[in-house]
Amino acid sequence: MKNGKMILTMAALIAIGIGAVEPARADDKNSNIGLKLNLGLGVQDVPQAQNLEKGDAAALSLGYGVSQRVTLWLGVDLSKHRHEQIVDLESHLAGLEFGVQYKFMPHERFRPYGKFGVGAFALGTEATDTVLSGAGFTWGLGAEYRLARFLSVGAEVFWKDFDYTQRRIGEDNDFEELPDPISGNARGVLINFTLH
Repeated sequence: MKNGKMILTMAALIAIGIGAVEPARADDKNSNIGLKLNLGLGVQDVPQAQNLEKGDAAALSLGYGVSQRVTLWLGVDLSKHRHEQIVDLESHLAGLEFGVQYKFMPHERFRPYGKFGVGAFALGTEATDTVLSGAGFTWGLGAEYRLARFLSVGAEVFWKDFDYTQRRIGEDNDFEELPDPISGNARGVLINFTLH
């Protein structure tokens, strides 16, 4: 059932993006249409029950502006978290995300936006050889400032709403369903650098 919801959500996001296509204005030097590459650096926090500290985060995304207001993004992100009680124990949270970004003032230099997407996530702890995996939704609010025709800088706050539903212990073993989902909800802040 969860897979069906994810597929429907992705189809809806694609339909929104395609439906929002509008012709580019010839006189717009700072067009949002076309390929983009984004690097984000910041921090990410995970649920307190996981006993992990807030960690450094990085994200790399490839986007395509289908209209002046709508950009589709596909990206990967990674954050590193130390254990609160065992300082030598470290976990890594990785995600693969597909999302839609909507710019509220597309023709201005300062452009606030909202984002919504779906993603698959994995939390691995090398010392215990354990990996948790799950999927869910992502949201973000932010703004970018167009420094030049090819470069924007901005800031974004984000939320990830998902549960871990599978676990693997040991590299040679398969993933098994967890009896009860474990909340993986995360939140954080990124400083973004976007090449247009």
